[in-house]
Amino acid sequence: MSSNEQIITGSLNYKEIDFTFVLYKNELKLIPPMDKREEIEWNWSKKEIKKGVFTFGDPIRIEEKYIEGFISESNQKIILFPTQGSILAFRNSTIIIEIESYIICKYDRETFNKITITCPELNVIFPITQALSININSDDYFEKGLLSLNTIDFENTITDKQVFIVDQKQVSVYFSISRTVSKSNLKPPLELKTCLSFEFDATDDYSFIQHLWQIARDFIRFLCYRNNISISSIHIFAPCLEGKHEEFATMHILTQEVETETYPLEQGRCIPQCLFVGKEGKIMADIANGSLYLRHLPDSFVSGRHINEARFVLITSAFEWEYKRLYPDGIKKSDKTIEAEKYAIGKMQELINTSTGKKKEIFKRLFKLINSDPLSEKIKKSAEDFADIIGCFGEHLYKINNAEMNYSEMGKRLADQRNDFAHGNIDKDINGLSLLDLMFMEFLIYAMQLKKFEIDDLSIRQSINYLFHQNFVFEDK
Repeated sequence: MSSNEQIITGSLNYKEIDFTFVLYKNELKLIPPMDKREEIEWNWSKKEIKKGVFTFGDPIRIEEKYIEGFISESNQKIILFPTQGSILAFRNSTIIIEIESYIICKYDRETFNKITITCPELNVIFPITQALSININSDDYFEKGLLSLNTIDFENTITDKQVFIVDQKQVSVYFSISRTVSKSNLKPPLELKTCLSFEFDATDDYSFIQHLWQIARDFIRFLCYRNNISISSIHIFAPCLEGKHEEFATMHILTQEVETETYPLEQGRCIPQCLFVGKEGKIMADIANGSLYLRHLPDSFVSGRHINEARFVLITSAFEWEYKRLYPDGIKKSDKTIEAEKYAIGKMQELINTSTGKKKEIFKRLFKLINSDPLSEKIKKSAEDFADIIGCFGEHLYKINNAEMNYSEMGKRLADQRNDFAHGNIDKDINGLSLLDLMFMEFLIYAMQLKKFEIDDLSIRQSINYLFHQNFVFEDK
């Protein structure tokens, strides 16, 4: 049975009432004591509209970031994280709360200052094979089955710490490889796992962990271009003597995909850490503050192979967001264009000032369009700017589909098709070439994002080559 399917029972205090709780999957049931049941049933879930007449009360939203309790069987502390913004549900006097994750503390510690995260994707992003040295003598191996296997020391399998800010706290992040040795016949004698570790000043705010693992999840999603990342483990550490750390708790995620999509991992479809060395902090900082666009990521590798109207619009939205970040001043304009726009702005402002009602609203909308660059020109501009980095992928893509790559035509097709989808013109036939254009736009978005993180051109090209399995051979970094 997985941790998501275990039944956990215990006690906790919620809104100054001592409850017995039952946690199964992501549903937390709070069972009140006998002397509080009537109060909860009539005062919490219902309201009296006149004497003796009751109706359902106003929804009660979850405000607590987490709720602490104790497990019956072990008396261990459990920290439960409700889905933020969710509403309390009632079954008579029993309260139902939706839970996203929980932490079980093996020992009681006042503060914590480190967490480590593992998942299969990390084993490929920061390859576990680099922690092994294998020595094979052909005669000994084939005749006697002998080989020599050694692990590389920790110092050579850990990255330099990179710093970023989360919730006004400084966090250090780094990759490392853990080793587990076992003499059990049911386990491998040596198991290696890549860990993504976060260190920070000691705190007792457990909601900070919730935020950190979500940043880590989105970081891995970005590196793999899919959302179905399943975190295998989250370990929490307390400060110890001489700057060391003591593991005392584990976190369990209830709202995530359980099965790992192995096919893209076997193909190496991710951006390896060697291509963004030293930029981990920059990437995570943008994830933490919400400035890195990730809404267009497909739910899975398989779903990413298909394009529908919604994905088309989201991908073009991702492009426009990243374009605005990379080109804050827009496309450079000629003096004549600038002069014409100034004239148009003046005339439009006169119309706004002398109009009322609907006419004034329309003129205001038109006013905003004067300075804005059309999507087709944005695509043409950025595609030309990144031609030296990713142009080879585009040329190959169009060539194998018996088409010609033309940035101007590409921009026009994508803009027209996006507008058709965005405005509900689904009766119009899809231009087949616009799907090729969209595939190239996926390359372009990553190139723009990685450029924003100051990653060098060769590493950007290699990243896209790995991520989209383009099978190009470039000079080794």
